[in-house]
Amino acid sequence: MEKTASFCLKLMGWTVNDFRPPEKKYVLIVAPHTSAMDFVIGRLAFWTKGLPARFFIKKEFFVFPIRRLLKALGGMPIDRQQAGNVVEHSVNLLKEADELALIITPEGTRKATTHWKKGFYYIAKRAQVPLYAGIVDYGEKKCTILPEPLDLDKDADRLMQDLSKIYHGVKAKHPENFRVPANTKTN
Repeated sequence: MEKTASFCLKLMGWTVNDFRPPEKKYVLIVAPHTSAMDFVIGRLAFWTKGLPARFFIKKEFFVFPIRRLLKALGGMPIDRQQAGNVVEHSVNLLKEADELALIITPEGTRKATTHWKKGFYYIAKRAQVPLYAGIVDYGEKKCTILPEPLDLDKDADRLMQDLSKIYHGVKAKHPENFRVPANTKTN
């Protein structure tokens, strides 16, 4: 699968950085997310690393005949109306797994929004696993996982400020639908 995924990405002109988180369990946020193509590119990128990735997709997509395919790809249905349950479920998944990369798109939608969801922060903090940032940059046609985990000792608002800097200038497939997070409090 790794060679096939690498070949597909190369054919599309994409590259993937060489970094592999050293931990066996972690949360990875990935942005921007403005198109279904982000999923295709991101999934291929993870396959090039041979990493066991799981991700949430809104439950409305889990219908016949694609339900089995989504599960085989690592998809887990999410009821976006039950946010607290998603955090608890995710924490339990991470605690029980021997190896797991839980991938979350913090924007929570493919539409333009400056209010990013903060569940990823609470999941990583409560599960006591590292939190990494991933970038799907259509300008450079490159998928990147930053080499250092994000600082979970910061509160969620300060972490969002860091994310605003990390994702500033990154080009989305549909740039009009990508905004860096603005849901922060400043002192």
